[in-house]
Amino acid sequence: MLLIGESINGTIPEVGAAILAHDERYLLELAKVQIDSGANMLDINAGVAGGNEEENLSWIVELIQSQYRVPLMLDSDDPAVLKKAFTVLRDPEKAIINSVNGDEYKLNVILPLVAENKCSVVALCLNEKGIPHDVPGRIAIGNMIVNKVKEYEIPVEKIYLDPLVFSMSTAYTAAMTTINTLLKIKETFSGIKTVCGLSNVSHGLPVRKLINRTFLIMNLVCGMDAFIVDVRDRELMASAIAGKALVGQDERCKEYITAFRKGKLK
Repeated sequence: MLLIGESINGTIPEVGAAILAHDERYLLELAKVQIDSGANMLDINAGVAGGNEEENLSWIVELIQSQYRVPLMLDSDDPAVLKKAFTVLRDPEKAIINSVNGDEYKLNVILPLVAENKCSVVALCLNEKGIPHDVPGRIAIGNMIVNKVKEYEIPVEKIYLDPLVFSMSTAYTAAMTTINTLLKIKETFSGIKTVCGLSNVSHGLPVRKLINRTFLIMNLVCGMDAFIVDVRDRELMASAIAGKALVGQDERCKEYITAFRKGKLK
């Protein structure tokens, strides 16, 4: 299970302000608290109104690398932004591009970067025509993406298919559509990894954290490989640690016991 910290995102007002101001202290502290909370990787989204995404993403990458050795997820679909970031990235093979989708034009400009840098890539099960609201539609797009990836001789193990997570406040069956898509991905594509942005499911609903941590366990049981989450949520992280043990990914429950001793399960 890969836990990816979502908090360095320019669309969050205070983070966007810090990016525009080049507030090194704020961003380094935000990176540190996520790493200390258990993030295995940090998502970096430098898109902010009035900012230069190309310059800012590379600056943040260099800033974090100056203090920490955590793998990074480059959250942009702009090839120019990504190309510049890869020139300063310390371990490109450990990075993940977030993201591509079934838009063939986007695939043809981003996948060469994936092949060149031997990194991984998130692929959303949607395309330029919109978002399929059923499992077959999402799987069809996933299949198209997998075939395109093979054309560029990228190992399928480098793909993280995103089955898509939408709020239950607008479609009460949205969570189960995600779960059923996840199960079909695992059945259809050998070696493919999966990822989701967990918190979308609870948008607009009360007691969001309860829904988020319950949905995490549902996904974990069904084989989800990675989650983009707010790792600062202690209850969510405790559920993730317990869930990892319950699905047999924590040999002799070592991580669970270590977390207990460190007071992380309270």
